[in-house]
Amino acid sequence: MNGVHSKKLIYKNGIFFAAAALVIFLAAVSGCGGGGAESDNPDDMIAIEGSVSQSVLPASPRTAAAAGRSYSISGALASEGDMVFLFLNGDSVGSTQIQGGKYKFYGGYKGRRLSLKFGLTNNEVFVGTVASDATGTIVLPEFDEYHVIAKKVIEVQAAEGRTKLDNFIVSNGRLDLTATVNTLRGLLASKFLAEPEIYGSSAPQLMAKINNLSIDANSAFSYRQLKIFADIPKTIAISPGSYSLGVREQGQFTVSMSGFTDKSLVYKVNDMIGGSSAVGTITQSGLYTAPGTIDLQTAVTVSAQSVEDTTQQASALVVLTPVVITLNGGKDSISLSTLDKDYNMPYTVTGHGDKRLRWYVNDIEFGNILTVGYISSAGRYSQPAKIPSVKITVKAISVADDTKSDACEIIITQ
Repeated sequence: MNGVHSKKLIYKNGIFFAAAALVIFLAAVSGCGGGGAESDNPDDMIAIEGSVSQSVLPASPRTAAAAGRSYSISGALASEGDMVFLFLNGDSVGSTQIQGGKYKFYGGYKGRRLSLKFGLTNNEVFVGTVASDATGTIVLPEFDEYHVIAKKVIEVQAAEGRTKLDNFIVSNGRLDLTATVNTLRGLLASKFLAEPEIYGSSAPQLMAKINNLSIDANSAFSYRQLKIFADIPKTIAISPGSYSLGVREQGQFTVSMSGFTDKSLVYKVNDMIGGSSAVGTITQSGLYTAPGTIDLQTAVTVSAQSVEDTTQQASALVVLTPVVITLNGGKDSISLSTLDKDYNMPYTVTGHGDKRLRWYVNDIEFGNILTVGYISSAGRYSQPAKIPSVKITVKAISVADDTKSDACEIIITQ
């Protein structure tokens, strides 16, 4: 059985274990990634071979008799005679026994994420995704505690968006995991000295903390603590890039962010958090409300600033437009004959989405048909029965902003 992974019956130190017992154990262990199995494609078949460090210390009598010499995996992850379990995309697919200091698997592994678990422990190593162009036998290095710790770090920082499991390739003469492990060794050397209360003072102590669940992995192995992977470029964008709003009108801004762990934002108007009554206000959900008074067209800047990194922000422009009402094409008066009983007053309203007007004749809303004439809500003027003896002035006031109006004199002649 040396060099071939077993799925049905395992021989270990002279004892046979039923496959049912192995299945129960494998159901209790977890791999790195999510569902997968071996490929049935013959072109995907590949051999995976690893070794353990030879030890000069005496072996147990039973192991010495069986193996003739003593072996132990580097960093005490497993020992001669222990089982090695193989996972593809998180699913257990096979196992083999360390014999003569070596272990070997063979199957349809190409394109699958490969993990190995050593013995009846939590010593699991995420090896990487088997390259599609791998051939023959992939020879793995001797793994130690740092490789086990690296798996935890990769999982945490992958969840933060710093890396992806598929970024790690394993092939003939290639193991991307090595660079991560080497970086991790250097960073942890400093942590063992500076923060032993969190990380312990050595790799074995850190391993014990991991196995005893006495360390907050999401915090201790986060990018903030262990800058393993290159910092992800941070981008922040606000949409839309501009608005044109009248008095008290509202505009909703949305922000997209990438590369941030904390996506909290602070909204500002002209660098004032939340804005003000003079420049408009904005809520923490990005809803901007224009000020209640706009007399001249002006522009303000709405910005969304990252809480995590205050140097990162995105800005948009809001043009504030006053309400402008124009009656009769801007002419001060219009002459009507007594034959023009009804007249539609021409008008325009700009600067606001609400175009409604309140109409007055000589400061009487809708006027008086008996004395000065009547005007409808649509601006249609009807003359009184007799020519008024007073000056007739039609006035329109904005519903949106009652400080904005325009007026026009109506002169009625025979």
